[in-house]
Amino acid sequence: MVPPTYAAAAAPDGPEARRAELVLRPGRMHTLNELRAMRLEGLVENIYGPAYVRAGDPVTAAHRALAAQAALPGQIRAKVVIGRLSAAWIYSCAPAPQKVAVLLDHRFRTTSQGRCRTVAIHEVSLGPLDTTTMGRVPVTAPLRTALDIALHAAEEPAVQALRALAADSSLECPLDYIRQALQARSRLPGKRQALERIERVLGRLAGA
Repeated sequence: MVPPTYAAAAAPDGPEARRAELVLRPGRMHTLNELRAMRLEGLVENIYGPAYVRAGDPVTAAHRALAAQAALPGQIRAKVVIGRLSAAWIYSCAPAPQKVAVLLDHRFRTTSQGRCRTVAIHEVSLGPLDTTTMGRVPVTAPLRTALDIALHAAEEPAVQALRALAADSSLECPLDYIRQALQARSRLPGKRQALERIERVLGRLAGA
């Protein structure tokens, strides 16, 4: 098997994004079957879905963002932001998702997005500080990610992801900050449950 030829997967927005240009996806250079064959021969490793990286290369947040984007249907990629536990996975704070969770700002909804087995679409309101980019892929910022997980994720995955997000100092998202952001929001469905989850995470940390 000939070693893979790499092509830029997205325009860079920093050193990590430049490394993430070496993400392989099915397209003009390689078919999905070719990438799978390369994996069997040990030439590439799967990141997620149809996205691969050269064997032995470290996988960064930008790689994971590009891999998650590659799993989305083409017609929605430019409209959505990767969020919730999928964003936490991009930040290395949760396992890889079975479905990529994406947020669609309700103000920009035009037509039905249809159904896809690999994607969970949530219509939400997004503010200007709610998103960031990884490899030029829109992803919810750490605080928005934590808030959405506290409000919407299942109990144990939520607690584990919140603990991991708060523990990563580079994300600047400590539990007290998450709690204050929740308390500041009025008429928020699920607010009490989310605050109780934050307390459970704090309790686990105190008992660790």
